[in-house]
Formats: sequence, C-alpha cells, structure tokens
Amino acid sequence: MRVFYIFQISADIEKVTKENPYELFHTLEVIYYRMKDDINLGYVFMTQLIEPIKIKDLDIALFKRYKENYFYTKYRNVHSMHDVYRKENTKLTLYKTYLKLETDVIKPKFLEELQKNHSLFVCDFESMDYFWLDSLSFVHI
Repeated sequence: MRVFYIFQISADIEKVTKENPYELFHTLEVIYYRMKDDINLGYVFMTQLIEPIKIKDLDIALFKRYKENYFYTKYRNVHSMHDVYRKENTKLTLYKTYLKLETDVIKPKFLEELQKNHSLFVCDFESMDYFWLDSLSFVHI
C-alpha cells in the first residue's frame, strides 16, 4: 500500500519549481522527516510553500461526485473507495494543510476529481516518488 501526501503549492513556488519538481520534493521531504524538536521551523517552511486547502469545498465536491458509486463511503473528512472489480482500496483523508491518500492502485479514482484543482503536488516519501497532479492523464473507457 502506498501513501501519498498531496499539497496545494503556492502560485509563486509553483512557477519556480514546475519544471524542476525535485527541489520542491526534497524541501518537503526535509520538512516531513524533521525531528520533533524542529517542528516550529518545519511549520514556518510549510507556510511559505503551501496554501491552505479549502477542505469543506473539496469535501462537498468529492461527495457529490461519488455519492452514487456503490463502492464509495464517507465519514467526516475521510473518503473511501473499496471497488472489488478494480481491486481498489483507497482512503483519502482531508486536512487543512495536505491530503493523505492511501491506496493500492496506480491511479485511484479520487485523483480524477482532485486533478481539477491546480497547483497540487503529490509526494510518496517512502518510495521517493513525486509529480504534479496535472501531469497525469486519465483514460476513460
């Protein structure tokens, strides 16, 4: 199971790092692995890199999009997709500073809806994987 952290990057930082996302990933990785002693410093760096996510709007949009899907469930700010046909088990948790996506498929359904938001940067710190969400393409069958 992979765990992705999704950040809403500020417009200025996006312009600078769009062509070279490794620098942004490395900076976020350093903040992610910060020791608890340096949590205040990590917070200061985060506020310069990211913008708060409008979780209420996103929560409503996700619910409207997937409420008719038999495999979808929602509890508070946690959206889940357990699709037995696609063999997808995905959980998306909404926080003000980031989204946490836990999944066992390559392209979870929730990424399609999230792709509508610009400036989203996706990181898997354990697998050293990162990308801009708008760079993904989805094939609809």
